[in-house]
Amino acid sequence: MKSTFTAALLLLCSIAGMAQSAITSYAPGVSTEGAAYFLPKTAINISITTEKTTYIPGELCQYGERYLRIKNISDREDSYYTIKSVTLSTEGLPDESKLYYILFANNTLAPLVSLTDDGILQGINIAPAVEQPAAVAAAPAAPATPAEKVYEPRMYMTEEMLMTSSKAKLAELVAKEIYNIRESKNLIIRGQNEHMPKDAESLRIILAGLEEQEVALSQLFVGTTAVETSTQTYQVIPEGDADRLVLGRFSRKMGLLHCDDLAGAPIYIDIKNKQVVPAPAVEPIVESASAKKSKKAQEASKQDGLVYNIPGKAVVKVYTNANTYVNETLTFGQFGNTETLSSTLLIKKKDIKITLDPLTGALLQVVE
Repeated sequence: MKSTFTAALLLLCSIAGMAQSAITSYAPGVSTEGAAYFLPKTAINISITTEKTTYIPGELCQYGERYLRIKNISDREDSYYTIKSVTLSTEGLPDESKLYYILFANNTLAPLVSLTDDGILQGINIAPAVEQPAAVAAAPAAPATPAEKVYEPRMYMTEEMLMTSSKAKLAELVAKEIYNIRESKNLIIRGQNEHMPKDAESLRIILAGLEEQEVALSQLFVGTTAVETSTQTYQVIPEGDADRLVLGRFSRKMGLLHCDDLAGAPIYIDIKNKQVVPAPAVEPIVESASAKKSKKAQEASKQDGLVYNIPGKAVVKVYTNANTYVNETLTFGQFGNTETLSSTLLIKKKDIKITLDPLTGALLQVVE
């Protein structure tokens, strides 16, 4: 939800000269007849999704090759992690170095100022957004791997299977039952069964039941595999270029770890400012008092209007020594410059609508 700061002053009788709504750097106690607002700096949220795969060997795993011709069945329980996907999103946070104050002049009708909950300016004379614009996804998330269903094999065992005390004999009986199930499925599929189902739904139910029996009994040989998915999000607020910054660490046996835990391999992030927005010209230092006075007047005039960001772009790369997961170009409010929209627009055109991007502080739209 976004909060809206609405301030309105009645138009007073005419006086000499035209007063303007001033926008200046905020200083506490300067004035209470206005609205303080932040411009945003853009944070990156890096969401890393991992899967934990756990293998539990079957009770009859050592007989799998002999009776079912399945090779390389492990008899040891094992678990391991893999990185399935890495996604990026952006978030606008208040930039404390860009706090401004809108002063409502006595002979102007103050505008509707829309702010986010954090005090970031969304616009002038617009309805507040219900939610912040959707985050920019830099890479699609990989589809989740369905976990293998675990059955209770003894529900499908015959009396002879349950009564035997020999594991070798049990393996032989279970294998024969599996082959019988497969033969029954083949006969039904070929239409050669003596008692064929009368309709498609009955056929589906019967085949599903036979498939479930086969899988349940087969798990006694091949074991079961369980998959758990989890996502951890890291936030980075760029202030400049970053090279091989360690977000965290990853271990195949332990998953995601803290960046200081040397048991895992590092996950790096690189941020390269493309500097596509030209920096403002740097004025030479002049010692004369008149030049300093002129410079101060120029700085004040630059704030005589609505201040907004001209965002810059940066390339964001997330990688390990073995793989690169993300290499995208994103927009950042703190990598650009600020510009000023003349405050005379708010006076001459009281119904003007101005929209800013709460993620970057960019000027999105001006509707007169």
